Amino acid sequence: MLKLVDHLVLDQQAVLDAWFDLILGTYSENTAVLWKKRDDPFANPVRHRFEAGMRGIVVGLATCGQTPDVETFGPYLDEIVRVRAIQDFTPSQATAFIFLLKKAVRETLWEKIAEHDLFVELLALESSIDVLALFAMDIYCQCREKLAALRIDQIKKQYDRLLKRANLVCDLSAEGGEAQ
Repeated sequence: MLKLVDHLVLDQQAVLDAWFDLILGTYSENTAVLWKKRDDPFANPVRHRFEAGMRGIVVGLATCGQTPDVETFGPYLDEIVRVRAIQDFTPSQATAFIFLLKKAVRETLWEKIAEHDLFVELLALESSIDVLALFAMDIYCQCREKLAALRIDQIKKQYDRLLKRANLVCDLSAEGGEAQ
């Protein structure tokens, strides 16, 4: 008898497609249509990053056993979270994509889950997804901290340039006043 993770592997593309559609539902209609149509990784790098991260997460869940670890899943989550961290999302909205995987699994595999009485395995898988959500929140916070540091650095550089310009103007006016 097949386990839930076996069905997850066998029906991987269907789960990924359902999950991607659910994630696209968190964006504006124009963005969703654009990302849905373009398969070229150069013309649509966001979709490419999302798909790489999503595939890694699904394969990882199918092979990791009971407890996911950040070393395995961090890079895959980072592919998605890094993009969502710079978009106009609240922290909960930016990381909620991981919970949409639960819905995609249930919608895609429900008949097999019910037919083979895989409810305990479904709960275990969903618990693993909950752990991934915590990892995603950590990654989101790290990304936002980096963004804040970059913004502060940019402000400091602009301030330094303005200060140098002001000093130059003051020096020039002082030199011009002495020459008279």
